[in-house]
Amino acid sequence: MQKVSKIIIHKILNENDFSIGLAKVLDIQQQSVLGLAKRNSNKLTLFIAIQYYKEKGFTEEEIFYRNQINSI
Repeated sequence: MQKVSKIIIHKILNENDFSIGLAKVLDIQQQSVLGLAKRNSNKLTLFIAIQYYKEKGFTEEEIFYRNQINSI
């Protein structure tokens, strides 16, 4: 199960315009978006949210938290 990266969480929690924009695309209140970020909810990985992050200039590598160890 993928989660969004700390970069995205930080952006949501610390930049008002970013969290308001995300709330608009998810059609929920900004306070709800902040709650999702505090819990790093899977809802932050919805397709529409990913599209929003990409529109704001983030790459997939920046968006997703990778909890994998490369094996040889």
